[in-house]
Amino acid sequence: MALFNFNEKEVLTSYFESEALAQIKKQIQNPKHPTFGVNNDNSAVRFEKDKSSKFPMSELQNQFINFQLSNSLDLPPILESSQIVPALEGSEEKPDVLVNLEMLSFHIGANEDVDKNTRATIRINIGKDENSRDKLFDTTFWSIAAGINLYNQGKNKITEPKDLKSDFKAAFGNRPIEIPGGLSIMSFEVVKHQEPKWWQKVFKFLQSDGAKALISTIGFPAISLTAINMVDELVNRLEDDKPEVLFKSLPLRLALSKQAKDDFTGGNPRVKMGSLNPGFCVLARGKDFDTFINADAIYYPSYGKLVPSDVSESQLVSGDFDDPFKNVTYSVFKVGMKETKLDPNFDFG
Repeated sequence: MALFNFNEKEVLTSYFESEALAQIKKQIQNPKHPTFGVNNDNSAVRFEKDKSSKFPMSELQNQFINFQLSNSLDLPPILESSQIVPALEGSEEKPDVLVNLEMLSFHIGANEDVDKNTRATIRINIGKDENSRDKLFDTTFWSIAAGINLYNQGKNKITEPKDLKSDFKAAFGNRPIEIPGGLSIMSFEVVKHQEPKWWQKVFKFLQSDGAKALISTIGFPAISLTAINMVDELVNRLEDDKPEVLFKSLPLRLALSKQAKDDFTGGNPRVKMGSLNPGFCVLARGKDFDTFINADAIYYPSYGKLVPSDVSESQLVSGDFDDPFKNVTYSVFKVGMKETKLDPNFDFG
C-alpha cells in the first residue's frame, strides 16, 4: 500500500533540508553505488558508477533481469526481454505509452538468511530513454522506493510471498507512468539489510490491533534527473548497515511498442532489442532463467508462487512436491500499458 504521494519539491524540501543534506550532497558528487546522472549538456541520462560497482558481463547471471511470463501454453513458459514481440503497435497518432505497475508477490529463497530484523528496500527507476523518437518532453523519471518486512513478526516466520504486494499506481497518486516515444530505460535494485534507525522514519507502516503492514511504498512521479540522484542516495545510505544486494541491474533499455523497437533497430535482425508487454513479468537473477524454463513455470496468484506445471493442485496445497523454486528469490509484477499521445503544449486557455 502507498502511504505517501509527494511531489518532487515537497520531498526534497521536507526531507533533504536536514543535518544529513551535506553528507548526501557529498555522496552525490562521489557516488559509491550505481546511479543515474546527467551528461554535460543536460540532455541525456548516463549510468555512473565507481570501480567498486562495475558490472562485467560475466556477472550478468547475478543481475536483476526482467522476464515475461508467456501468455500461451504452446510457448516457452518465460521469455527473456529480447525474445518478446511488442504487443503495442505505436503510431504517429499514438506514439507514447502509459504504464502501470503492480507488484503481486515477492518470494524469498529458502537459502536467504532472514531473521526477525531482516528488511529489504526495493528501488525502481523508469523513464524515457535518450534514444526515443520523442524530442518534445524533457527526460524525467518515475521512481519507486519500497520498504519490505521480510520477516512477519505477527506469524513468527518469513513473510509469505502473497503478503508482499503493492500497487505502484497508488504510490504515484493513481497517475500512470508516462513514456514519451515508447522507448524506456529501467533500473531495479533489491537490498536486504538489518533495520537501520532511519528506515522506519522513511517507510511508514500501518499498524492495527491485529496486524502490521509488511510493505510501504513511496512514489516520486515525473522527477528530474537531479532529483533521481538524491532519491538514489537516500536509499544508498543503507551502506552503513552492511547491506546484501539480492538483485541489481544495469539500466535496461526496453521498447514498449513495435514502433519504438523499429525506431531503434532499423529492422536489423542482428540487434536483439529488449521489449516489455502488458501482462505478467518476473524479476529474478539471470542464472535462474533455466530453472523457470526447465520446470515449465506456472504462476498461482492466490499463493504468490511459481510452481512447475506438472504439480497438481492437491500436491500444491499439501506441499507434497519437490519445489525447484525453493531457493530462487523472485518478484512477480502485473504490467498495464496503453498507447497514447502526450501533449506538451496543453494549457487551459
